[in-house]
Amino acid sequence: MKTYSLKMVFVFFAIVISTMVGSAFSNLKFGNSIYFAAFFQLLVFVSLKFFVIKGDQKNANSQIRRIMIASMLRMFFVLIFLVITMLNRPEVNVPWTIAYGLYFLLYLMFDITKNHIILRPHLKAPDENGNN
Repeated sequence: MKTYSLKMVFVFFAIVISTMVGSAFSNLKFGNSIYFAAFFQLLVFVSLKFFVIKGDQKNANSQIRRIMIASMLRMFFVLIFLVITMLNRPEVNVPWTIAYGLYFLLYLMFDITKNHIILRPHLKAPDENGNN
């Protein structure tokens, strides 16, 4: 869990730095709320990973059930945050929403690779030639 959290924090800082650089070189102004949104997504992903890991590790059905529940909760939390932000802040525009969606996809891509390792521990990682 500790390495997962550290890697997710690294992904968070990469997202924040890339947003700062992108905002500096373009005329898009996201505001400080986009950084809070990235931090919110970091908290959602790490807390739900904690929920999955603290479950029953010996029962495979329970583990898969927890992963599916965490996936649904993750999607609902992210969508609820997006809807609340769009209703409370009318200046939130299309670029902000696209950036928020891209943040979710980046976090999700990282998390899916970790879930694949958990769900299929008996599979070996492919070697450099692509063969098992």
